[in-house]
Amino acid sequence: MGTVLGGRKNAGGTAAVLGGGVAGLTAAMELAERGYEVTVVEPTGWGGKARSSSVPGTGTAGRLDLPAEHGFRFFPGFYRSLPDTMRRIPFGRQPDGVHGNLREVPQMLSARSGRVNERVTDVSSLSGPRTPLQILRARGLDPGTGQELSEELLYFANRMMVYMTSSQERRLGQWEGTSWWDFTSAAGASEEYRKVCVVGATRTVVAARAEVSSTHTVGSFMEAFAYGFLGRGASAAADRVLNAPTSTAWIDPWVDHLGARGVRLELGWRVERLSVRGGRVVAASLRGPDGRRSDLTADWFVCALPVDRVGALLDRGLAAADPALAGVASLNTDWMVGMQFYLTEPTAITCGHVIYLDSPWALTSVSQAQFWDVDFRATYGDGTVADCLSVDISAWDTPGILYGKPARECTRTEVAAEVWAQLCDALDDGRTPLLHRGLLHSWHLDPAVKGLDGPGPAHNDEPLMINTKDSWKLRPQAATAAANLFMAGDYVRCPVNLATMEAANQSARAAVNALLAAAGDPANPAVVHALYEPEELRRLKEVDAELYRQGRAHILDTPAPWAERSAVTASAPR
Repeated sequence: MGTVLGGRKNAGGTAAVLGGGVAGLTAAMELAERGYEVTVVEPTGWGGKARSSSVPGTGTAGRLDLPAEHGFRFFPGFYRSLPDTMRRIPFGRQPDGVHGNLREVPQMLSARSGRVNERVTDVSSLSGPRTPLQILRARGLDPGTGQELSEELLYFANRMMVYMTSSQERRLGQWEGTSWWDFTSAAGASEEYRKVCVVGATRTVVAARAEVSSTHTVGSFMEAFAYGFLGRGASAAADRVLNAPTSTAWIDPWVDHLGARGVRLELGWRVERLSVRGGRVVAASLRGPDGRRSDLTADWFVCALPVDRVGALLDRGLAAADPALAGVASLNTDWMVGMQFYLTEPTAITCGHVIYLDSPWALTSVSQAQFWDVDFRATYGDGTVADCLSVDISAWDTPGILYGKPARECTRTEVAAEVWAQLCDALDDGRTPLLHRGLLHSWHLDPAVKGLDGPGPAHNDEPLMINTKDSWKLRPQAATAAANLFMAGDYVRCPVNLATMEAANQSARAAVNALLAAAGDPANPAVVHALYEPEELRRLKEVDAELYRQGRAHILDTPAPWAERSAVTASAPR
């Protein structure tokens, strides 16, 4: 490979992008559009955790291998930066590019053990905006089902209003350091309240524990979802998926588009070290798949590596570039791992995503064939597979219902059997089960999880960054102390305070903008879309900012009724 970059420079100079996930590909696209000569290096696969793959050897008679993925992808309505990128990636004759491959998801099922109290929520755009009460009922809290639940419904509404009317100063100064568990007063509340509003909201969406997750993070994404359901701030559907495997519908066309724009794409190369001199990065040392070494030189560097790989690079030049980046090593990661069950009959459990609220492993799923624009049986596998039930496993440390062991201590076969058992527990009412063994053709567990079959301990090559309380201060900004180094990734500070594809995209745009500023480049900056903020709440936020400066509580912040009762009971004479 030799020296990757050098020779003729485009008007903007040369740029090296380290990492080919969503952040790296976004940065490459924005820079190429502004005249930079770009090289992207990626060790594993284009698209990072967002990519899809396949199960080798499963396709016969001209059919494709069965599709697989790190975890299913979904595109909430509050995503704005990522859809903008997707519209600019050509796809056939579609006027809106790969964005035209998105399909609305009209339903969400909250599945319960034995199908008791399960709830299907209409999230389609055709139904129009929802009321706040409808949103709360969709969370499983209904004032018509009992006094205790009604009290909890009102208190959860209070929690949402407190966060939604909190100033940015309070969000960063108070709620960033408060766990979602404490903010929602989970201690002393009913098990149902904790399961639906407190624990379920974190484990099934961002693989985080409510006891340690930042209210700043959980509150912000629940706020964004709520505005989407209310029909505020976005014209897009509240929930969308792709009409084919992610790489087919999005990543592969993206890579092709970048190549057509002159971006040099080098797959199989891992960054091992950064060389820093005079406050600038002068080269990145790489190792190729065959063990070859090479130096990558450029005028500008965008580090778009995942958070765990950034941590490993700190003592190999990254901390020398900017000592403040050492905080990345203290960020927490957890597992949110994908598993696919291949079924012999179409099995659309619901027309959308399923959240298994009673699942100890915090499962979520989507039946994919119903959204794909192909005949699944004729396109994939051996001709007998009609559907792919894609499942995310978010809690790997909780004992299961079949073996009594956490997922980390199971073999791969035991993980498959346990997940299937937890799915069946929710979807079998004792009369007509939605899932049964006769449907199951085969299964596939993300190969990024290693060591389940020994030698242990189990580990995950692609963990997800978790926003624990007080972690904001550890997260880097796009610009660094090194004059030509910029950071991009879902752990970098940006408007979407959650490890998502949207955050990866936004951070890359911020990195490009910082690069343009450092270069004195007059090119138009990339748009980093802010989250929606209703004008009606602006004055309340201004009042709260003043209260926070005075050291006073939020005007709506009150203790939970059950906390007050507990205090009275504790102080009563005995």
